Amino acid sequence: MKKYKLTTLGIVAVAFIGGCTSYIPKPKAYPRIDYPAKNYVAIETECPFTFERPTYSKLIPIEASTQNCWYNLAFTPFDATLHLSYVPMSSPSDLDSLTEDAYKMVYKPHTQVAVEIIQSEIVDTTQGYYGMIYDLEGKTATPFNFYLTDKKNHFFRGSFYFNSKTESDSVQPIYDFLNKDIMHTISTFKFKN
Repeated sequence: MKKYKLTTLGIVAVAFIGGCTSYIPKPKAYPRIDYPAKNYVAIETECPFTFERPTYSKLIPIEASTQNCWYNLAFTPFDATLHLSYVPMSSPSDLDSLTEDAYKMVYKPHTQVAVEIIQSEIVDTTQGYYGMIYDLEGKTATPFNFYLTDKKNHFFRGSFYFNSKTESDSVQPIYDFLNKDIMHTISTFKFKN
């Protein structure tokens, strides 16, 4: 009986001592992100356009495409991609269908989940191009879309995606960083004559 009391007393003591330590939860935090320096380089392709891309990104041709000038601008450190497509226009009447397609690609799948879709018109009379930026807020697959055109011969479209399912609040700092690079790409964009 004495042995039984000592064993029971030992178990109670261990449980008491082990249970006295207080649990302190770790604070919520985001992983540390090392942002690369903002340096740019002009792309080198045979396509009828040029722009500057960040040096940490990679311009990858889409081999499976039937179009020669479709690319992915891969932001490898952030697992994100800017999908770029170029469509030559055979006549100015093509512009209506191309801009309508760009509009539908933004609004049709995202009106249910986007909190807001902000449209900004692009007009660069010195370069002779026009376009539209669609900045989508909320739980959308693509937070940023745009198109550029000279309204005669060229139509260029871009759509930004994170390659993995993300929560918008957790990737917002990364999106803000990349958005500046995408805007630099747009501001340095030129159609070749």
